[in-house]
Amino acid sequence: MHTKQIIINVLFSLLFYLTTSLSYANEDLLVTVQPSFQTITISGFTRARRSMPIASEISGKVTHIYADIGQPIPENGIFACLDDTFIKLDIASTENSIAQHGIDLKFLSKQVGRHKKLVKSNSAAISLLDDLTRQKGNAYRAIQNEKIRKQKQQETKNRHCIKAPKNWKITQRNIEPGQWITAGNTIAQASDYSQLLIPITLTTEELAALQAQVKLSVYLPEYQQKIPVSIEHISPEFDPQSHKILVNLVIKDTSKYQRGGIRAELTLNVSDKLNNFLIPKDALDARFEEVWLTRKNGERIRVMLQGYADSNTAKISSAEIKIGDQFKRQNP
Repeated sequence: MHTKQIIINVLFSLLFYLTTSLSYANEDLLVTVQPSFQTITISGFTRARRSMPIASEISGKVTHIYADIGQPIPENGIFACLDDTFIKLDIASTENSIAQHGIDLKFLSKQVGRHKKLVKSNSAAISLLDDLTRQKGNAYRAIQNEKIRKQKQQETKNRHCIKAPKNWKITQRNIEPGQWITAGNTIAQASDYSQLLIPITLTTEELAALQAQVKLSVYLPEYQQKIPVSIEHISPEFDPQSHKILVNLVIKDTSKYQRGGIRAELTLNVSDKLNNFLIPKDALDARFEEVWLTRKNGERIRVMLQGYADSNTAKISSAEIKIGDQFKRQNP
């Protein structure tokens, strides 16, 4: 009885082993349909990271220009200066008024002190002391008003030098030395080329492919170099005609490329929407210029051979199959 039980256990183990091995063998004979991707190239052109018009806050005659087209704004941030002769004279006049009111205040302070003693000794009328006190207060307030006037004049003088962000480059200049300019009119254009933007428009599928990439780069044909980029921002709007979305890529290292108009090419692998798939080529059964696939249940599907992705993978198309379908190998 014991021997019989041992034999039964051995047979059961052998049967389990053969069944499992057959199952794995069948799995090895199957291949899975994979999605097909197409490589597309999208072109864009570089432009400045930021741009701004330069205008004067006051009117006047230009005396100095410190940056020409293509040159950077100096470290002090001054682009041009206007003739400040008259504002200097106004400041000098204000300073003279402050000094005059200061003399008056000093004199009236002494007079107030003297008349306080006379009033205490009943040698002077209190109304005269009140008048002197009022005059002293007016002199003090006059000094304060003149100081405020001087501050305003000093601010006006400072604005005779027209400023812009330092190291930005001048891209347009509309003035010459000696020219009269009017407050508020644009006299130049400056741009920041420390970083470059590449505006491109993408479909929803292309945008998804862009965001799926871990490291982004573009190819510059003019320099024959590939450089890293990153996504600066994605517009929430889209073009109603093309139904594409504006995306700005940014080049942060512009030590070699500080100008606009550089052609940049972005390569993306997007999903093929034309019922194209990838499958190991040993699943293909080619007969009489027709190509077939065989499902696990023996059903044969006719497909169109579109080419080869590599030496072991075929690109096929068919409306009867989908990603994840399994087919038998023809040459196991």
